[in-house]
Amino acid sequence: MSYIDRLGFLNYPDEIDFEHGRIQPCAEFAEELRFVRQYEHADGFMYPPMIQTHRMPLGEPGVPVPIPNTSRPAAVFDMPLSHEIRIGSPLGNGDLRHEDGGLIIHLAAFFFGTRLQFEGWHFDGRVPTKPTNSFTYASGTPAHFIRWVYAKWKTWPQESRRRYTNILYMHARTDSCIWEWDRFIYRYMTFDAICKFHQEMDGIKFTTHNKRIIEMCRRYDIATNEEAIKDLVRLRNDLFHEALWDGTTPGRRAGENFLAEKWLGNLNAKLIVASSGYLNEFTRRGWWFFGWQPFDRYT
Repeated sequence: MSYIDRLGFLNYPDEIDFEHGRIQPCAEFAEELRFVRQYEHADGFMYPPMIQTHRMPLGEPGVPVPIPNTSRPAAVFDMPLSHEIRIGSPLGNGDLRHEDGGLIIHLAAFFFGTRLQFEGWHFDGRVPTKPTNSFTYASGTPAHFIRWVYAKWKTWPQESRRRYTNILYMHARTDSCIWEWDRFIYRYMTFDAICKFHQEMDGIKFTTHNKRIIEMCRRYDIATNEEAIKDLVRLRNDLFHEALWDGTTPGRRAGENFLAEKWLGNLNAKLIVASSGYLNEFTRRGWWFFGWQPFDRYT
């Protein structure tokens, strides 16, 4: 049984071929890209549109009447559809949007530093229209990576497949948060899920939060920074147990460690890639700095 669906919005004009399937631009791709460019914010995000409650006069046809003081940003909204996804021989036999299809679109969202959703499904919060991960890569690398991970994913037990797909979704969902302490919560939630994935798959036992990060880095030969790790654990403990962000009320000020959520996001990205066995120079480099992140092919 083949699977065909549509998704958006992915700003990538080329086809992505993987085992028994592909992601290909829709015929309307150029038109939908112009729409995104017209309405995206200068900060690289698409924000929810404003909506307003209306009432329809009873017993008479006419134009709905707007109700004063009911305008607000929409809780959910749609993005233009940009690509079609085809899978010739999906592994799942149920709701493929939560199985093979979900893995593929959230894997593509991860690689291209955005969020993606299926036709008819909605986004909550802002959506990146420019990459948030600073990946640089050669032609063919996206397809090579997605092909590798999909093949590996299909060898895992069903629960592990579900966990990995959910990790990808939450990793991308984080960038919809505006405040750095809010993003940090999602980053650490994702890191916890990565550790749980390894506990279930490999039986790894962890002790302290500090040792968990060190152990995960050592497992995949990822560069470590003891001071950065201590900062992450301290910020996590203060926020989760005392509702403090960097020593004060969340939102009061940025503090000295406002970049910590970015470093944790970089680490999570390396662990997500390495967990699939796709070990490359990208996974081994440091994660506590800004700048472009070359994403090379695993060979």
